[in-house]
Amino acid sequence: MRRYSINQITTLRWPFERDLEFFVGVGVTSIGVSISKVEECGVGRASLLLRNSGLRVSCLTSSGVFPLGDTRGEDLALEQTERHIELAAELGADCLLVLPGNNVQLSWEESAVHAKRLMAKLIPAASASRIRLAIESANPLQAELSFLRSFDESLDFVSELNSPWVGAALAVHEAWGERRLYRNIRYRGELIATVQLSDVKLGTPSVSDRMVLGDGDVPLRRICRALSESGYRGWYDIELIGPKIEAEGYETVVPRAMQRFEELWV
Repeated sequence: MRRYSINQITTLRWPFERDLEFFVGVGVTSIGVSISKVEECGVGRASLLLRNSGLRVSCLTSSGVFPLGDTRGEDLALEQTERHIELAAELGADCLLVLPGNNVQLSWEESAVHAKRLMAKLIPAASASRIRLAIESANPLQAELSFLRSFDESLDFVSELNSPWVGAALAVHEAWGERRLYRNIRYRGELIATVQLSDVKLGTPSVSDRMVLGDGDVPLRRICRALSESGYRGWYDIELIGPKIEAEGYETVVPRAMQRFEELWV
């Protein structure tokens, strides 16, 4: 059975409590949890509500954004990410999404050295908590979030860390047209920590203007089947955001997304 979740980013403007009530009501069984929503709700209360809801947690999103090369800033970000690893474990998540951050004054190679050192420091905590770190790349328009520009680069980065507790996040709405995408899925699929699913329309100028699965132009069925054929058995986290999602309304977006996910495999 293919595991999928609805990320709380999809219902961006709702509070934590309403997310859980609505998700359970429409038949969602698993949830991608937003750190900001947990903090707004309160960690203790959020953890209790999740346990009582029966929802399984696929991932906690997102931590990190390290100020690479800023020693004090890196230390603070490390402390925060270690707390998020503990939070992910408390909530029963399988992985924590981590944005490695950037420093525009550094070369890519220099940034990688700093980021590898930081990720290596997090591996003991991840291992102890049994939480896999899912390293995220970022669109060039959001370069402050990650020096990694593609799924391909993320795979190279995590492979050098050589730890079962660090993998790459495959953001399908950004990676769908990458060179070597299908080759990477086939031959480096064990490095994929989680898959983020959404759709986009060609010509959309904003990186935060996503669509319900099947409403855009991304070859989702082909990519998902390639993942399945490669042996990927991890989570598909449906993460929708943007004006089209807000205009339609969460009450219809979430059930449609669930249905469209099932249709990808027909």
